[in-house]
Amino acid sequence: MTQSDNKNRNVINTVLIVLVGQVGCLTLAIILASVFGGLWLDQSFGTKPLFTLIFLFAGIPLSVVLMLLVARRTLARIKSNAESEKNISA
Repeated sequence: MTQSDNKNRNVINTVLIVLVGQVGCLTLAIILASVFGGLWLDQSFGTKPLFTLIFLFAGIPLSVVLMLLVARRTLARIKSNAESEKNISA
C-alpha cells in the first residue's frame, strides 16, 4: 500500500466515524424531543401516556428516515471526493 492509499483510507474511516456520531446524536435528539414534547402535552391536556406514546412512535420512523438521508448525503460526498482525487492524480 502506498502512502496515498493509507491517507485515503484514513480519511474515509474518519468520515465514517463522524457519520456514526451524527446519526447517533440526531437519533438521540429526535427521541428526547419526542419524549419531552409528549410529556409536556400530556401534562397540559391531562392525557398521561397518549401524546408521549404517539410522539415516540412517530419519532422512531422519522429518525430512521433522517439517518438514511444523512448517510446517503455523506456517502455521496465521499464518492465525489474520491472521484475528484482520482481525476486530479490521473
